[in-house]
Amino acid sequence: MIRQLLIRHRHGYRHAVYRHAVYRHAVLGAALLCAVSAPALAEDTILRLSETATVMVAPDQLTATLRAEAVAPTAQDAQKRVNEMMRDAVASAKKIDGIAVSTGGYNVWRAGITPADRNERWQAGQNLTLTGKDPEAMLRLVGDLQQKGLAESGLGWRLSADAERHAREEATKQALSGLRGRADKAADILGLTFSSFREVRLDSVTPPPIMPRQMVTHSTMAAAAPPPTAETEDLPVSASAEADIVLKPR
Repeated sequence: MIRQLLIRHRHGYRHAVYRHAVYRHAVLGAALLCAVSAPALAEDTILRLSETATVMVAPDQLTATLRAEAVAPTAQDAQKRVNEMMRDAVASAKKIDGIAVSTGGYNVWRAGITPADRNERWQAGQNLTLTGKDPEAMLRLVGDLQQKGLAESGLGWRLSADAERHAREEATKQALSGLRGRADKAADILGLTFSSFREVRLDSVTPPPIMPRQMVTHSTMAAAAPPPTAETEDLPVSASAEADIVLKPR
């Protein structure tokens, strides 16, 4: 009986020693794996770069802003004259294909009394905005409306939504291409190689309209016979790209 107990004890001890040895080997293997993996991850280099590209695009849309104004002894009379001027102007504009018409900015106020005129006066005014892609038709219409008493307060070129979108896409493409080129050059200098883009951020800038003409007064436009002119020039459309770039050893 005692001999059997001793044999069982020895077998249990050997089994415990074996399990302990296996556990130690497992822990050692995991530690070696971490020791090998950690330097490999640490060898990646993160490079942060930004690039901006600009393309020049010819504007394809002309926008004109005109204003109808009238002064009268009463607010009703001033508004009536403005309403008539705007009705005729809108009707004339809508006869021409390809011209978008919008109105807004209606104001009525009591005009100040001057030493020369002590009578009560009211002034009314409303804005008219015209947009089109045919410059000849646009300028001819603006000239006709000027002769009818409307004052031009703004005339300028801009990009249509489609033209701006295409230009922005091209600028973004150039910015990304430039970003990749700079990444390759930086990697070559550092003795590394390009691996991937980890994060990319894109941005774009909307070009301002060209306003070649200054604001003019109603009296000046009433005396002007020829239509206005609007020379165009290319507009810049910019896009920028910023990225975190992963570089690896060669």
